[in-house]
Amino acid sequence: MDSRVALGLVIAAGVVLPGVANYFLHQAGFSTVGAAVWAVGYASMVVAVWYGWIRPLDLRGPDGGTEP
Repeated sequence: MDSRVALGLVIAAGVVLPGVANYFLHQAGFSTVGAAVWAVGYASMVVAVWYGWIRPLDLRGPDGGTEP
């Protein structure tokens, strides 16, 4: 699977699944639990995106520049 497709699926799942769970828990009268499930699910998606796609990037500048 292409990395861009996987990234899109992770982001979509990280937003949609916790959102749907939050909706159903809120409808069942568990608003606080729904908010917690949404926050943990969204945060998990952010960590997964950071770990899988952002962390491996080499964001350092060029070596051997003219810095003092």
